[in-house]
Amino acid sequence: MKSWSVFLKFSNSINEFDEKLELFDIKTYFNGYLKIKRSYFNSLVKTIKMTKKYSTGRAIEKVIGPDDDDWTCNPWMLLIVKNIEKKKVFWFFIKREKNLSGCLVAIGPKPFAEYNSNNNISETKRDIKRIINYIIVYLNKFNCIILLPNFLP
Repeated sequence: MKSWSVFLKFSNSINEFDEKLELFDIKTYFNGYLKIKRSYFNSLVKTIKMTKKYSTGRAIEKVIGPDDDDWTCNPWMLLIVKNIEKKKVFWFFIKREKNLSGCLVAIGPKPFAEYNSNNNISETKRDIKRIINYIIVYLNKFNCIILLPNFLP
């Protein structure tokens, strides 16, 4: 599996700290990247406003693609989602497009990516799409942090 390296830099009033995440390219599952409609992001914004369990912040400092290319200057979103009941964590790395739609580029953490690589491809597609949609439908089942690039104003 090809991987993306996402470098996060968090700042709070006391100190700064860095973190590197390894996310796994989803081209193998979808024969390309999964398109996400603009309406999904509109619903996500409404969801963020409705619940305290969802929050946003800036932390994406640098992005290196599977071919060691620097992709930092793109409009990225990293959704870090935790299923409260099952205590499972999912990462979704999304590139926003000019028309405000998006493309799911990578998933993580490694156990989630490995689980999906061991499944039937159509089942994997269905599971990933289901989780992405559940994030905006079942607010009480998840905690969600949406991280954006640090370079945004």
